[in-house]
Amino acid sequence: ALAGPAYPCDAARTREVGLQAWDREHGDFGVLRQIAAIRVSGDRTPRLAEIKVPVLVIHGTSDPLVTVSGGHATAAAIPNSELHLVEGMGHDIPPPLWDEFVELIHSNATREL
Repeated sequence: ALAGPAYPCDAARTREVGLQAWDREHGDFGVLRQIAAIRVSGDRTPRLAEIKVPVLVIHGTSDPLVTVSGGHATAAAIPNSELHLVEGMGHDIPPPLWDEFVELIHSNATREL
């Protein structure tokens, strides 16, 4: 449900990752803790302007949970950030893109503001 059309879900890998996640925490407490954190944190957008390090926002154009406007808004809120949109990527990190992401992250980590 989270994969984008350009990077279909690898069912076997997704099952394995899901089983590992289940083994780490499968009680209701983890979900409740995450929802509580989201609700009490409020709007963090103004604080994003305080970030003083290079930031790379990577966002899929087919993300079903956080639309591409969320990627644009995040990048706009952080001074000197760079936005990298991945056509057809959903709300996951598809293995075919790992090498590209490593290069992007390395490039971002070594750039100067």
